[in-house]
Amino acid sequence: MKSYNKIIKIWAVSLVLPLGLTNLTQAAISITIASPTSTAGLYLDSAGQIVTTGFARVGKLTGTIDPTKIAPTFSNFEYLDSLFVDVNDPTALGGGGGSTPTTWNFSGTGALSASSTGITGFAQNTQIYLWAFKVAGKSLTAGSAGTSSLTIPALSATDFTNGVQWALVTADEWKAPADLGSLSLLTSQITPTDLIQSPIIGSDLGASVKMIPEPSSASLLALGVAGLVALRARRKS
Repeated sequence: MKSYNKIIKIWAVSLVLPLGLTNLTQAAISITIASPTSTAGLYLDSAGQIVTTGFARVGKLTGTIDPTKIAPTFSNFEYLDSLFVDVNDPTALGGGGGSTPTTWNFSGTGALSASSTGITGFAQNTQIYLWAFKVAGKSLTAGSAGTSSLTIPALSATDFTNGVQWALVTADEWKAPADLGSLSLLTSQITPTDLIQSPIIGSDLGASVKMIPEPSSASLLALGVAGLVALRARRKS
């Protein structure tokens, strides 16, 4: 009788175990950057011009950002990159393995749209972030689900010497959906009343987002403005 009861218990466990394993496997989701219009949903550089060179990354953060490391320098990039897990990077711990839309590269009109599909590793309600870069000569390359992280271009110290601008944004509504669900990242959802700090890096202009420049560029701009003011003051005197 004991042997019989033991067999029944083993049989019952064998039925329950696959169900538990199934629950641990996340069904793929999709995330879309909503298509902008000519006046709204755009990413602008620090001078207010439409960004036409560069790309966007979408993913999650694995830690809290140090507020002293938000300026676009190479060392800060390395720091932020260590916290950022892309939806299309299956090589990272908890990475997504989603497809890499080449339309996440900025177009000549500033367009940034389309979907990444086949994303796993992003549990429901995970906060989603968009990290946009203005950088010359670097872009995402086409890839399908399961390709390597090489689809995301590597940035070097030289890129930052030449002047990189960026923005890292999110909104309360930007949370990973349930299995088989989809999420649309709308720039209009980024507001000053968000419970989370958003944008984390950059400026929310209501209809669009403004990037911040590399520190030396910002310093030169400030010096130029100060010099112009001083010159006008001298002429008046």
